[in-house]
Amino acid sequence: MEHTLREGTRVWVRPIDRDDKAALSAGLGELSDLSVYRRFLTPKPSFSASELRYLTEVDGRDHVAFVAEDVRGRLVAVGRWVRLADDPSTAEAAIVVADHLQGLGLGSLLADLLARRAVCQDVRRFTATMLSDNPPAHRLMARLATHLDRRHAGWGADEMVVDLAA
Repeated sequence: MEHTLREGTRVWVRPIDRDDKAALSAGLGELSDLSVYRRFLTPKPSFSASELRYLTEVDGRDHVAFVAEDVRGRLVAVGRWVRLADDPSTAEAAIVVADHLQGLGLGSLLADLLARRAVCQDVRRFTATMLSDNPPAHRLMARLATHLDRRHAGWGADEMVVDLAA
C-alpha cells in the first residue's frame, strides 16, 4: 500500500518478508543511537543471524510485522506484534521509524495497521515496554487505547497495557 506522509514523502507499507534480512540490518545501522536505545532499551549495533530469522520469518498469525519502504526501496520503519504464549488475547507491540521520518505520521500509520490486524486475529490488547522519557511512544500507544494502564517497570522504563478498540 502506498501512503503519503504529512510533508509529502511517499512510502510503501507491506508485510515483512524473509528476504528483508539485509535491509533490516542496514536500517538498524542508519538509526541514531537514541532511536536504537528507545526501541531496544539498550545499545544494539547489529542483529545476529538468529535475531534476523526471528524478525523476518514471521507466521502472520502469532507474529505480525509490517515494514515501510521509501522510494529507493530502503526500509524506513518496522512495526510488529507478537502474541503472548500464556495469554493469546495479548500481544507485545513495537514500532521503530527512521529518524528523518519521525513525527510525520508513519508510526501512527503502522500502529493503526497493527491494531486492526490484531483485532481481526482475536488480540484484544497490546503490551509495550518503553522508556519513561519517550513521549512520542507513549502518545502512539495511547491513541490506540480504549483503556490504558501504565506502570513504572524500573530502570527508566514503563510497561504499558493498551486495550484495543474493537
